[in-house]
Amino acid sequence: MKVLLCDADDTLFDFKRGERAAISDTFRAFGIPDTPEHAALYHQVNLAQWKRLERGETTQARLRVDRFRVFLAEAGLLGDAQALCDFFVEKLGCQRFLLPGALAFCQKVSRHMPIYLVTNGIASIQRTRFSSSELAPYIAGLVISEEVGRSKPDPAMVFEALRQAGGVSPEDAAMMGDSVTSDIPAARAAGVKSILFTNGTEPPQNHGADVVARTYADALAALGLE
Repeated sequence: MKVLLCDADDTLFDFKRGERAAISDTFRAFGIPDTPEHAALYHQVNLAQWKRLERGETTQARLRVDRFRVFLAEAGLLGDAQALCDFFVEKLGCQRFLLPGALAFCQKVSRHMPIYLVTNGIASIQRTRFSSSELAPYIAGLVISEEVGRSKPDPAMVFEALRQAGGVSPEDAAMMGDSVTSDIPAARAAGVKSILFTNGTEPPQNHGADVVARTYADALAALGLE
């Protein structure tokens, strides 16, 4: 392998922890009760919006606000969805929690090959987070769907990362991610090796990945870096 393409959230970053912190701050700032029920409802609505994006049914610009518009409607609350969106995006950009072992993994991989992050995230959030993250010295580049104009599972993002890596051939690259609906199909469509990272959980049936990595040690082995 000559390059590792890697998803960011829930593959290297503890997105769930960061999202919980950001949504709690947002609820409190706008007088919305910070309850487990409201947090669960937001998570459900947000996930549904990202799935719509993967299917090409919305855009990231619409998604940002629609998730709060739908949340307010389903929670029976009044509020300004755009203001909630803007505050949340700012707070989420401040969250830099890493999954345990992610830093050591990137340090080791970067000694052998460059790492390019390939993420469906919002550009302002992702660039703010990564620029001051502990991972920054070990990441060669960042490919964000909002900037490319396509979202995983579209392979365009994978091809853009390969281009940024100097025109590396697909057969010389691996794509590692946690999503069987975006990361793995994008990798397969681009012809690169696909590594499903499950962070200790069992993979779903028919995941479609070439390799399942339950741990970072498994991922290193898949890259030939044991």
